[in-house]
Amino acid sequence: MTASGAAARRAARSGPSAATPGFLAKQARIFGALIVRETYTRFGRDNIGFAWIIVEPVMFTLAVIVLWTAVVEKQGGHDVPIVAFLLTGYMPLQMFRHGVMHLLRCMQVNAELLYHRDISVLIMYLARLFTELIGAFGAFVITTTLFVLWGLADPPVDIPFMIAGFLVYMFFVCGIAILIGALSERSELVEKLWPPIGYITVPLSGTFYLLHWLPPEARDILVWFPLVTGIEMIRGGYFGPDTPVYYEWEAAVITSMVVLALGLFVLRGARRHVEAS
Repeated sequence: MTASGAAARRAARSGPSAATPGFLAKQARIFGALIVRETYTRFGRDNIGFAWIIVEPVMFTLAVIVLWTAVVEKQGGHDVPIVAFLLTGYMPLQMFRHGVMHLLRCMQVNAELLYHRDISVLIMYLARLFTELIGAFGAFVITTTLFVLWGLADPPVDIPFMIAGFLVYMFFVCGIAILIGALSERSELVEKLWPPIGYITVPLSGTFYLLHWLPPEARDILVWFPLVTGIEMIRGGYFGPDTPVYYEWEAAVITSMVVLALGLFVLRGARRHVEAS
């Protein structure tokens, strides 16, 4: 047996390289299958099935809009349309909250998938994240379109800039969700602590205020939070130049990259802490 023949057989057993189109196509199929599995597991095939991924956040947002509209009409509010203000705040907030929550103990919940050699932990995480992010973004698009058609909200002024804000926001959500999810695989305490911590972070998310409403001292601090920058960009794109917004997208992207890198590092060794049944 020659050395080259042995090397060829080892390469054949190990499968295609990560750099080959075949490997990428295979991972794409796995990714799609996991998304379908996740959606069926959560929403089933009865009634409206897949549509629940969009209807669920729409229902929550509509309830908040009705409540806030009633309060603002009685007490008075700021010089922005309340419906559009809540649409551009509460939908992203659901991305943040649900994105992290559905990655808590993700490997433990899907332990049976760990027996499949072709399913990586990262693909498993990304499939869950993608389902949440696309569901919330789809709910935002559908709800905004309906409200514009009904005359309850004006259409966005600068759609590309608004989408850029969503991308900045989603990037940070991906990083923090993977980090918290990976930590939860190592310790059940993370799963218990995150819900109250998540609520505490809501004031730091920019959901229910614009930075130009705040004192300069608070604004100069909060603008460095990636979630706040993302929300400000989303609202800047929706309302246009008449509404002043403050953002530091470069800092938000760098922070998100650091958080994501840390999350991937923690995730790399988290699998051995999972008890596969």
